Amino acid sequence: MQKQRRRPRMSKKARARLRRRRRNIILGGGALLCALAVLLFIYILRYRYVHRVDDNMICGNIYIGETDVSGMTADQAKKAIKKKMEEYGLLPLTMKAGEHSAEATFQELGLDMRDVDHLTDQAVAYGKKGSVWKRYSQMKALEKEKLVIDEKFQLNADKAAKVIEEKTGPLKTGAVDASIVRSDEGFTITDGAAGESVDTTASIQKIETYLNDKWNYKAASVEMVIEKEEPRITRADLESIQDELGSYSTDAGYGSRVTNLKRGAELLNGTVLLPGEELSVLEKTLPYTEENGYVDGGAYANGEVVQSIAGGICQVSSTLYNAVLYAELEVTQRSAHSMSVSYVKPSKDAAVAEGVKDFKFKNNYSAPIFIEGYIDDNGTLQFHIYGKETRDAARSVEYESEVLEQVEYTTRYVEDSDSAIGSMNEKGTPINGKTARLWKVVYENGNEVSREVINNSTYNASEVKVLVGTRSDNPQASKLVQDAIGSQNEEQIWGAIGEAQALINNPNSDESAESKAENNTENNGEGTGEEG
Repeated sequence: MQKQRRRPRMSKKARARLRRRRRNIILGGGALLCALAVLLFIYILRYRYVHRVDDNMICGNIYIGETDVSGMTADQAKKAIKKKMEEYGLLPLTMKAGEHSAEATFQELGLDMRDVDHLTDQAVAYGKKGSVWKRYSQMKALEKEKLVIDEKFQLNADKAAKVIEEKTGPLKTGAVDASIVRSDEGFTITDGAAGESVDTTASIQKIETYLNDKWNYKAASVEMVIEKEEPRITRADLESIQDELGSYSTDAGYGSRVTNLKRGAELLNGTVLLPGEELSVLEKTLPYTEENGYVDGGAYANGEVVQSIAGGICQVSSTLYNAVLYAELEVTQRSAHSMSVSYVKPSKDAAVAEGVKDFKFKNNYSAPIFIEGYIDDNGTLQFHIYGKETRDAARSVEYESEVLEQVEYTTRYVEDSDSAIGSMNEKGTPINGKTARLWKVVYENGNEVSREVINNSTYNASEVKVLVGTRSDNPQASKLVQDAIGSQNEEQIWGAIGEAQALINNPNSDESAESKAENNTENNGEGTGEEG
């Protein structure tokens, strides 16, 4: 058997070192336990500290912008913000545009605070998230310094735009288009001028930037963004206008309607259309009011010729229509009159009526066109269209009106109980109805090369009313004429008038007249049945 090895004996120094090591371990463990106890105690104190405030309440000394929301719930904070926004709304904003300025309240501009829900949630959450140590640190910091949560302001785009345009509109210096006039010496061009106006969209953005970066919650002043406005028409555009592209004239006639023709021509005279632009004669000549220079004149309404403000304006549009045809511009909208007119042939008219009919055409040339309209010293309404001629000199166009069908006007006899028997007066203008079409005929070197239909038009026949007097002290005489009116037969009506007058002059013939009246009534019934 092997002998067991004897454990070597420790020296005194070794044993001393061992004892010191054990003592240090015991002391270290005790210190650690003490430290943990202290930490636990501190943790408990801080835990209690951070839970002094309810999770749904905002800690003290917290602001959203300028609004103190300390100790509030989210809903209470929203109400406080709303009240503060109402105060802000009463403050004025001065909008400057160069040397000029205008003022509006923030309420008028639609001032509002963005993401109020997010802001109040952020305020409630402060000091409520993360570890106890983090929350304690945040809450203790509030005792020394307030926390300000930055808000973001915005304007209601529609409200702000409307107010800015309204308030700064008078400050605008609009651009002036270059203009052109023609005289016996030729064309004279006047240069246009640039203008300035407030850029509404950019100005709204600038106000919002100011509110969010520099505003001190008091009355404010902001320089508006100015944009340069260039003329729509320049001298360069007009320099190409040298040639007459098409013209037409009609007799202006006489009476008050001439005033309306002159006014309509004035409003169209000088119009320049750039390539691709469209002109509405209705829009150009409205409103049809005395304030705009119009007077009462003859016009069509409900199948009758009546006196109406701006009556005759359709002769202006019709004369221009024919000039447009000869210039070969693109007609985009044209309507015939309800009844044919005397100043142009069928299908050569172009009616305008507010809310109902319009005459529109487009400049389909590659250069601008210029419209000249006036009434000359001979009482002729003239329209001339000028531009840059690009059509072949050997080519020409003509327009032929073709009547396809004609319908006679009708006559209707109507009782006039206010006029004596024997009175017969016409009311209305006899105008025959028509269907017609317009041909465009193209010639080259005087020879016809093509023919096409430009429009088809239908015109109603008018109804002439004949007012037949039936007033008499003798009822039987009145009845004779009334019954004859029912026949709508002129010969029979005149016969009844003769009999009625004889009855009035010879009252003793009552029985004979009554018998004839009965016969007339029977005949009228038969006649009406046949018509039906």
